[in-house]
Amino acid sequence: MPHILIVEDEPTTSWALAEGLSDDGYTIDTFRTAEEALAWLRSHKSDLVITDFRLPGLSGLELAQKLSRGRNAQPVIVVTAYGSPENIRELVRAGVAEVFPKPFHVDELRRAVRRALLTRPERRRSTLRKAA
Repeated sequence: MPHILIVEDEPTTSWALAEGLSDDGYTIDTFRTAEEALAWLRSHKSDLVITDFRLPGLSGLELAQKLSRGRNAQPVIVVTAYGSPENIRELVRAGVAEVFPKPFHVDELRRAVRRALLTRPERRRSTLRKAA
């Protein structure tokens, strides 16, 4: 089952994200800062990261920039209360899969997670093999 990291400094929002996705069978780990998530990723793998835009220390934008590059690039979804057009443009340039305004609707987020997981190259190949 896919592994999802949630990076959110607000405990209530972190819980809501994890709870909303837990019924889909994902393995979920939560972190309060981008630095904690990056440290964990040095020795573990994930399939998707959901992050807040504003975090203490590294921002969600900076986290997305680090995670969307290189061989181990992974999709990032940003949930934010600061969805200005300028912020959204920056996030899109950083390679973010989707941006969700707070408050978010859990069913929409669940659909976005499924879409983002399908964008991973190995998932696309697997899906194409099953369809053939």
